[in-house]
Amino acid sequence: MTTDADIPEFCGFDCPYADFPPADSAGLCRTMAAVQCNKLGKLVDKNTPCQYLRIRSQTGRGRGRKKK
Repeated sequence: MTTDADIPEFCGFDCPYADFPPADSAGLCRTMAAVQCNKLGKLVDKNTPCQYLRIRSQTGRGRGRKKK
């Protein structure tokens, strides 16, 4: 079973929730500048900080929680 600890800090195809984007959204050049995030259910920019972990840290749950 995959846990939040398995999610890398930056978005990429090494994430267990990453998938290739649909062909119609990838464009003709197929440079794969986006990743289909199955955790969020949307396309996200590749090589950027994980949006899911950012959202989790803002709600105070999971890895990345800010210390007071």
